[in-house]
Amino acid sequence: MPFKAAIINAEVPALFCLFKSCFSCFVFSGLTFAQTENPYADFGPESLKNNKDYAKNFAPNNFSEKILYSCMRDMLNAAREQYSFQPAMKSNVMMDSAAMMQAVYQAEKEEKTVENVAPYRTTEQRLKKFGLSSHAKEIPSKAKATLGTKEYSYYDVCLELLKPLLKNAKTAAIILDRQYTYFGFGYEFDKYMKNIYASFILGNDLTFNEGRALPGTKNLPYTTSKLGLAGYDEALCKKCMTDKNVEILADCISIKDDEVFFVADDGKAIRKVIGKEGDAIVLDFVQHSQYVADGPDKVDHDRPNHGFMTKIITYEQILNATPGKKGTKLNAKIADLPDELPADADFDVNVILVKDGKYVCRNIIRKRIECKNASYKEHLSFLRDEAPLPASASWVPVSETNTVEIVFPVEANKTTYTYEDIRSHIEGKDKPAMEILQVDIAAVTSFKDGGGAKGKKAMDARTKSIADAMKKQFPDQNIPINTTYDDGWSDVAEALRDHPEWSWLADESASTARQIMQFNPGIIDALGDKVNKPSSIKVKITVKYSVEGPNEKPFVLSKFNNAAANKKYPLALSVYKFIEKRVNEGAYPVSLLDELDIPACTEFQSILINRIQKQSEREGDVTERTAVPMVEVCKLNMQNPVAKFNKVVAEVGAGLPFKDLNDIASRQASVDALYNLSKLPQDKVNDLNMELQFQILDYLKTATSTPETVTLQENTYTKIKEIRNPVMSSWKNAYKLAEIFVKNGDYVYAVGLMEPFLYDETISNDFLFSFISLAASREELYMSGTFTYAVQLASQKDGARLCGMFDKLPIIIFDNQEVKKIIMKECGR
Repeated sequence: MPFKAAIINAEVPALFCLFKSCFSCFVFSGLTFAQTENPYADFGPESLKNNKDYAKNFAPNNFSEKILYSCMRDMLNAAREQYSFQPAMKSNVMMDSAAMMQAVYQAEKEEKTVENVAPYRTTEQRLKKFGLSSHAKEIPSKAKATLGTKEYSYYDVCLELLKPLLKNAKTAAIILDRQYTYFGFGYEFDKYMKNIYASFILGNDLTFNEGRALPGTKNLPYTTSKLGLAGYDEALCKKCMTDKNVEILADCISIKDDEVFFVADDGKAIRKVIGKEGDAIVLDFVQHSQYVADGPDKVDHDRPNHGFMTKIITYEQILNATPGKKGTKLNAKIADLPDELPADADFDVNVILVKDGKYVCRNIIRKRIECKNASYKEHLSFLRDEAPLPASASWVPVSETNTVEIVFPVEANKTTYTYEDIRSHIEGKDKPAMEILQVDIAAVTSFKDGGGAKGKKAMDARTKSIADAMKKQFPDQNIPINTTYDDGWSDVAEALRDHPEWSWLADESASTARQIMQFNPGIIDALGDKVNKPSSIKVKITVKYSVEGPNEKPFVLSKFNNAAANKKYPLALSVYKFIEKRVNEGAYPVSLLDELDIPACTEFQSILINRIQKQSEREGDVTERTAVPMVEVCKLNMQNPVAKFNKVVAEVGAGLPFKDLNDIASRQASVDALYNLSKLPQDKVNDLNMELQFQILDYLKTATSTPETVTLQENTYTKIKEIRNPVMSSWKNAYKLAEIFVKNGDYVYAVGLMEPFLYDETISNDFLFSFISLAASREELYMSGTFTYAVQLASQKDGARLCGMFDKLPIIIFDNQEVKKIIMKECGR
């Protein structure tokens, strides 16, 4: 960093500045996302805070100029990287000198200002003093130089200088402007060292005017007269910087037999751009030979033109030169090729847009936009319903003992049972693995019919056959098997004891009671099922369920289904959470969720939602297969915010065609209502809303053009800018959305969508080359560091394709010197 004395005394030959550079102070397009708070209010890069040099105490009477400068450089670059995804800017000693000159003046005046005294009153005049062009912006700043006894580091003082600039919308736009690739920084303390005054100057390759001609040089390849043109006027030019219709002007120029024509199918559209009084265009003929591989280019950056200019051409002149003048088409000869232009010259024709008869607002170049293979559907996903678990409901499977009870009604002619009669009750896909601990077989005879010795013998045969079947099936387990016989009298006697008239009968024998009942059918009627109960075989199997290894999954499945069937919601939810955890770990297949028997009721809505969400996640998107059941599940309780969201996701994700504009309005209202639900993540609602906007634009492609559809289309593009998340979820989504805005002629916004993903190693070559073609459409884009990086990356990936692309691009893009070097080397120009 130069010393102040050397800077102030430096003398550089003065340059006559013809016009003030035309700069658009765009904030990176991603920052147009609607926000109620300043998006940079919390700026404070942690990586710099932890830098051991920057954490050192700062004292104005004893500090390191090198550390202060480095800290300020790194902090400036950190802000640009964080908020506009730009690579680091380079410092420049001449820009430092101009900045220091203004910082010293501010400190002397104790006033933050970009104004100075003649002959260096303006930033342009100070840049000129140090041999620079007018293509730069200057921002002053002021901060406390000390906090007294409080700790105050280099990091702190730099943050105090930069943060106010980020909080101000106008200065933040300059700080973060993508077109700037160089910076200068100067500072000075006031008389009592209470405050530090600073100046930031931001520029790019256009700031360095090495190709300007010395006074008296003849045969220059550009018009040296101003032709009455003046510099950029922000009030007049502001609209033309964002008017998409301006971009078509360069494409209207055609050349035939040394004559220049203005050709346009829609004269009304042209009239909207340059039809007002004072509006005009100037043609600029730029020769390819003005840009050389070695040495400075033959261009003067202090002029509005690069090559030979025509005089001002108005819309009326174009209209009057069009034969007929009655139709909407324009086809007018507007100029001849300049006499100074060599016959064999390779050249481009750029269009300079003029407002109020003289102010240069835009330099418009011909576009060669590529946007291949950008089709991509906005990824929609259902939300999980994170229903709260009871405090004690964290469930894990553990071995447990239970009983399986089987009842066989007795068939008169069947006395032999096999294991197959039992198998379905203790085995199957929903049955967990188990160890049989004990089997109890009870033969119960119907009391009414009576069994006698013969009946008992038949029942004993049945119980024995079941016992034998179990022993045969499990020969190694040595299962204890108990058999009992019950003639049914105990249950009947118990019922009789409570009867007010026949209680005495309970003390009689079973045979006596049966005889008495035959003559008193009223007793049988009074006892009902106790007497009429049919004969049966009851098998109670005591088991221990196993959860080790492969046994875990069937046990867990059975546990859930049993809990759900018995409406034990807390337990079912706990088991489901465990199942999901195991699915996420890869221990269970996702298909296991399909085997869960979940009741369709309000209590189980969260589990039903989460199962469909997981199924949809497996398929990668919302499809009709998941959308239809999700709608039905959400209807169980529409007071649930997650259900409201997922229902709309299902409806939009199914992609049902719109019936008419009213149908569009209805779906839009459903989406808009979700923004009122604070529990929903706004980025997810934005994604949903974005997909809806894509569908609306697709609908409008084939809809009849009416004032209503035209308005809806413009409103849709505006809404996309308002609702999209600051950074898209993937480069594919960004590319898809960029393509949509390319079709709408909004190239700056499209570039802003793609910039954050340039450093993603997975981007396709189509994405990369599309970005280059888009960024090559405007000065503030092709002068950026991201454009330089993209060209460098493209030269590594596909140099032949890059050379083919640059053969079609205007030569003026070589104002970016790094890009010129890359192309000259790669393509042998």
